[in-house]
Amino acid sequence: MAEYPKLKEIYKEIIRCYRCGLCRVSCPVFKYSGTESWNARGRLILLRALTDNNVNVSDSLIERIYSCALCRECEVFCPPGVNVSGIIEVAREELVKNGLAPPEEQRELQKNILQEGNILGKRTQPLNTLLGPIIDSLPDSSPNLVYSGCVLLYSYPQIAQTTLGNIQNAKYDFTVMKEGEKCCGGFLKMIGYKEDFDSYSQKQLELLTEKEIDQLITICPMCYSTFKHDYPQKLEVKHTVLLYNELLDEGKIVFNRSLDAKVAFHDSCHLGRYSGIFEQPRKLIENVPGIKLVELSKSKKSSNCCGGTIRVPYAQIRSKMSEWIIEDASQAGAEYLVTACPSCFHNLYSSSIMMDCKVKIITLEELVGCATGQLPKIPLYK
Repeated sequence: MAEYPKLKEIYKEIIRCYRCGLCRVSCPVFKYSGTESWNARGRLILLRALTDNNVNVSDSLIERIYSCALCRECEVFCPPGVNVSGIIEVAREELVKNGLAPPEEQRELQKNILQEGNILGKRTQPLNTLLGPIIDSLPDSSPNLVYSGCVLLYSYPQIAQTTLGNIQNAKYDFTVMKEGEKCCGGFLKMIGYKEDFDSYSQKQLELLTEKEIDQLITICPMCYSTFKHDYPQKLEVKHTVLLYNELLDEGKIVFNRSLDAKVAFHDSCHLGRYSGIFEQPRKLIENVPGIKLVELSKSKKSSNCCGGTIRVPYAQIRSKMSEWIIEDASQAGAEYLVTACPSCFHNLYSSSIMMDCKVKIITLEELVGCATGQLPKIPLYK
């Protein structure tokens, strides 16, 4: 029988769950499935039984443990404050070590990161081939390095171009990894490949150290959280939302175009619950002339997860989770749903295509670009 020593080490944390069931009202996966074993309480009961050798690993158990989006919404409502996401990550690590997980589709994502350097399995390319002439206009070295992330570079390069343009127009000194970026590797840790993540992140850290930078600026909230909290050596990391606020306060970013619209902001899990960045994106939006910010019924710490972390292999659950956010924005009267997360943008946009809904999905990067006059209008992909 398989052994799970790390689960035994955190056994006291597992049994801190006193099964009150408040996680039932917050877990989006439970809302989708309606099945007890698909929420935090049910998963912790299963892991307690697994640690006590009272249950065997089955495809059904793997599905329960890997369908958790690690969104941390249940932790907001948990009276004893159980570290559910941490427990799930340890469980996945133990299952991976025993060769029992993850689902096959996620093993492909692991191979993509380790072999190709990004989660999408695309061949790493110099950034000027992906983002065009703006890369050649940047200095070869700078104390500040902007990191775009896999999703923008290989799926939405025009948004990465807009971001770099926003920062360049503010006369901010920065550069990029011109020879090509590698994935931050955060997904490896998330799905249980902790040893792979440790070795991968060390190599990434060496590459970044060679650049002799003082600060890493990320567009992706998961990159932000991974670099800031999970790397073996802590880096000085800043998300573009924080940079934009600084530049706005310094008068280096000026919103000189009025955009008459009702806008809702979606708090992504890694920017919000993981990193505590809630008010700064709202400050940016409210400073754009003509905009009225409306709040979703579930926002800030209680914001719904878009489901992006479980898109593979649970695409149907992801789509429904994203649809609920879009429906919430529609009920709030929003014309635009803004997110500061490229992955959230992808999931929300993908779901919006299939919906009869007038809410338009955009990124905060594009809103800033339009409000400053860099973009002639807000790009629409629908």
